[in-house]
This record gives sequence, C-alpha cells and structure tokens, in this order.
Amino acid sequence: MFVKTTRSKAAAAARIEAAQTARTAGELLERLRSCFVRTQTWQHAGRYVSALVSEIPKRNGWTIAQQAGDRTPDRTQRLLNRAVWDGAAAMSGVRRFVVTGLDAVAGRRTRRGLRIAALDETGQQKAGVATCGVKRQYMGCAGRLGNGINKVHRA
Repeated sequence: MFVKTTRSKAAAAARIEAAQTARTAGELLERLRSCFVRTQTWQHAGRYVSALVSEIPKRNGWTIAQQAGDRTPDRTQRLLNRAVWDGAAAMSGVRRFVVTGLDAVAGRRTRRGLRIAALDETGQQKAGVATCGVKRQYMGCAGRLGNGINKVHRA
C-alpha cells in the first residue's frame, strides 16, 4: 500500500487500517481452513480472494493470476472448477464471520453509523448472442432453460 500524503496523522491512520484489514482477512481465511481438503487449495483460495479485493484496474483470469503470484490462470481455474472444498460450510463460515463483525460494530457507537450492503445475484434472459457472458442455463425468472446472464446487484 502506498500512502500519498504529507500529513503524518493521515498516513498513520491509513497504515493502521491496512494492518487491521490484513488481520481480519487472515482471521477469516483461518476460519475457512476446515472447508478445504488440501492445504495448498486453501492457501490458493486466500490468494485468489486477496487478488479479487485488491485495487487492480481490470479483473480477468490473467490479472487475477498475476496478482495472486501465478504466471498463468491455470491454478485459479483449477481452484474454481475442480478443487475439492465444502462450499456450503464456507458460506456458513463467512456468514458467521460477517454477523460477528456487524455485531461488534453495532455495539460501538460511531459518528458515521452502521452501513450495510446487500448483494443479490439474479438471472436475466437474453434473446441474442451478442451480449458478453450469455449462456444456456436455467432461468428462474422464466422457469425454464434459456439464454441468459447472471447479474449481481448491491443495495
């Protein structure tokens, strides 16, 4: 992390925040360790998530792989397509981690208040083939198989 300021208090606050973020990410990753069969898969999942939340300007297989320390996206694709891990247990662990963190923040009184974002993944039917990401899949909105894309909304 690079701090571009001449104010010592602002620079110190940015460094403290970065250290706290790293500790929190490490704590979450440690909680998810039991969801993975192999240690290498668990470690690569941590690097993958770190690359996703980094400040790389463009996120695709190659840039995420480079940010995670790989020369090619093969390991990341293996993680996402063929690795053995318990997705339901991972979701449950992340959910518990987030709720614990929200409880801790809600218990403290802050001037800015508590802000929460809700993510919603939904499908949208597409008739053509020109839209990026269109594939044949079950579309819940139509109740059948069809061409469509998945979208994520934040509220």
